Amino acid sequence: MLTSMFNVVPTNSRTVRSACLLALMCSSLFGLSAVAESVPEPIEGTLENSRQKFQLAVKELRSGAGPRYQSLRQELADYPLVMYLDALVIEGNLHYATADAMQAFMASAGDSPLAMRTLRSFVRHKVEDRRWQTIIEVTERSDLSTELSCHRAHALLNKRRVSNAIPLLNEAWAVGKSQIKACDPAFKAWFKHSGPTDEVVWARALKAADARNSYLLRYLQRFASNDLKRSLADLAEIYRRPDRVTQKVRGRAVHQRDIAYLGVKRLARVNPGKAFNALQELTKRFEFEADQLAEMHSLIVRHSLFAKSAAPAQWVLEQLMALDDDELTEIYLRAKIDTADWTGFREAYTWLSAEKQNTDEWRYWRAIAAGPGEAGFAQATFEQLAEGRGFHAYLAATTLAKPLSLGATPDVLEETATANHAVVERVSELLALGMDWEARTEFRAGLNVPELALPLAELAASRGRHSWAIEAAAAAGAWGRVDLRFPVVFEAEFQNAAEESGLPVEALLAVARRESALSPDAVSEVGARGLMQLMPSTARLTARKHNYRYSRSRLMRPGYNTAVGGLYYADLIDNYEGNRVLALAAYNAGPNRVRRWREGGLSVARWVDTIPFKETREYVRAVLAYNVIYSLKAGIAVEFLSESELAPNY
Repeated sequence: MLTSMFNVVPTNSRTVRSACLLALMCSSLFGLSAVAESVPEPIEGTLENSRQKFQLAVKELRSGAGPRYQSLRQELADYPLVMYLDALVIEGNLHYATADAMQAFMASAGDSPLAMRTLRSFVRHKVEDRRWQTIIEVTERSDLSTELSCHRAHALLNKRRVSNAIPLLNEAWAVGKSQIKACDPAFKAWFKHSGPTDEVVWARALKAADARNSYLLRYLQRFASNDLKRSLADLAEIYRRPDRVTQKVRGRAVHQRDIAYLGVKRLARVNPGKAFNALQELTKRFEFEADQLAEMHSLIVRHSLFAKSAAPAQWVLEQLMALDDDELTEIYLRAKIDTADWTGFREAYTWLSAEKQNTDEWRYWRAIAAGPGEAGFAQATFEQLAEGRGFHAYLAATTLAKPLSLGATPDVLEETATANHAVVERVSELLALGMDWEARTEFRAGLNVPELALPLAELAASRGRHSWAIEAAAAAGAWGRVDLRFPVVFEAEFQNAAEESGLPVEALLAVARRESALSPDAVSEVGARGLMQLMPSTARLTARKHNYRYSRSRLMRPGYNTAVGGLYYADLIDNYEGNRVLALAAYNAGPNRVRRWREGGLSVARWVDTIPFKETREYVRAVLAYNVIYSLKAGIAVEFLSESELAPNY
């Protein structure tokens, strides 16, 4: 029984606290223990009673897993968060915890991310204690992280089970980047024993080249035999000068072929015409594998669709048909839209998969590209699209002068067995106890189970975690759940921002919904912050222009962020004489790019759907559609695009 296994050695508060800090998971648990000092007497038979007992159990663990804790643990046997108590016991007794206790905990924790977090803490401690056999016993599973896999390999080496360790070491070492530091001890022991074979070194060199990691290519020389060093030198040379790909190289025939393969791929990115010519010559010397040929062809085609130095047009068309690659076909179709080559469009449309052909976007353009005798087909397509929701549905409705629609909205999820799944219950309880970090971790893990995504979305929405609900509804593919996907949040803040900027609340909500999924804490990789994802430099200029006191820290506050973001969006709309389409493209990609993209004479639909950046293209389409959705939800009559926005001046 788990409770008896975990009561091996008494704990003390210092031990438990230090272990918990290492695992990160316990900060809020110990926050709860402080609250537990004033917890009222539990009311028997209620969920609140179980929560209070859980808090008291955490408090008891500060002085040791003694009789009072054991009594509480027994009473909480069926409580969804009991595993968090078991994890605390293990974390507080890492030096004495056994493999059997750890394995029993892993079995009880099941699919919770807590299981792997606790296992990581356990294994790290056993590495320090050099308990190699214990590490081997608890890591005999297929879902190990890179760190745990390296620790297992290290333990296997120390127990002289070299043949079992080497496959793990090969997999961890042969990557195109520097591996995590936790693997260094295992690699060091491996290098003393035998180290990587030439085959493994070569595999890593190819991955390094694909990852454009020239430093790693040089580093690998130290592990290679003299014969392999010559091939590595040639690989590095062709990596630097892919235009020399047809020159003779040294080493084994398979290495020569791999070098040719790398060179053609790199050359395709800078000069697809030369890459095509090189490939014609190299295929006479090497018998490339089918997947190598397909990748080289794909890259030459991709870059030929953009570059002036392209491969022959007829060959590109033949490859587009042969490769059966929707992404490449879509690039070609956008070129046909840009030039209004509707005959070419109709032919290329048939190269798309059935799934892609049936998307709103490509159905819309197939109707636009209707040939002689297809007027009825085009009309019927527009009629069907106009009943839906989204950019192309609203374009179709505008074309037919029909009312804009929210589309079919399914009923709210009825109570099902999945709604009471252990993951949903754990997330619910963690939120109730204020353990937000743990709740978020469990929530994210639950989204990997398709049937749980919608119940988790419902739960998140009911607890006011609307950005979580948006994420979960997307994971569930619940596109019709407008209630979950387009909530109204921070109403007072958005209302104030609307009054400051002169823009409708719905227009600002639409931007924030796309920018941050309505998460006030969002920070992008490039540093954009808050609901409206403002770059600090942009926010500073906007604030000063409108006599706002600029504060970088306040960008994470919903009221300040929406106020400055609303003013910035309004400024862009003014700059483009009221044209939201251009303003949104500039909001996402910057005014300079918008200036370069405007050719003049294109319709709004053709311009938007041929924006070169996929992110900006999808951004503009989404925000325009979201503005309609929020307006319709608010009961506001709205037009999709203004008369000036519909004018062919793009």
